[in-house]
Formats: sequence, structure tokens, C-alpha cells
Amino acid sequence: MMMKSFSRLKRWQQLDLLKRFAITLVVCERLKFVVSLYELYDFYVEVYTIQESGEVIMVSAFKDTKSLEPYLEQIDISELVDYLRIP
Repeated sequence: MMMKSFSRLKRWQQLDLLKRFAITLVVCERLKFVVSLYELYDFYVEVYTIQESGEVIMVSAFKDTKSLEPYLEQIDISELVDYLRIP
């Protein structure tokens, strides 16, 4: 699936795809919101959720690595490093 196609889907369809196929990279709590970052196919998706109600207020897809910068220190790559180690 391409990012453009994903962005055209209804929110519930986007969330279903994320639940079934995405890799969760980071979950950040920010004041009244929870921001979750996912990798899906060849792009990234941010999901903004209100902490108190659990209501998703925004789903935003992007490809550019510049948008990843706020998350880089929080992404755990230890499993990837272990996987790539040659025995």
C-alpha cells in the first residue's frame, strides 16, 4: 500500500491497518495526548490520542526522515541490532 492510498482511507480503516500490519516504534505521553509512531510498509504514521478519553484525533502519515528527528532518541533498536549480529 502506498502512503497516498493510506491517507485516503477512513480513520477506522487506517487504525485497523496499523493494528494488523504496523510496527510500533515509540509511544510518547505529552500533556493531554499520547502520540504513537508506527512504521507501516515504506512510510511512518503518527497517531494522536486524547489520554482521558482514548479518542483518536489525528492520524498523519509521512515519509521524510526529518519528521522522525523528535523520536530518534526514544526508538529502541536493540532487537534490530541483535538480529543483525553475525554469530
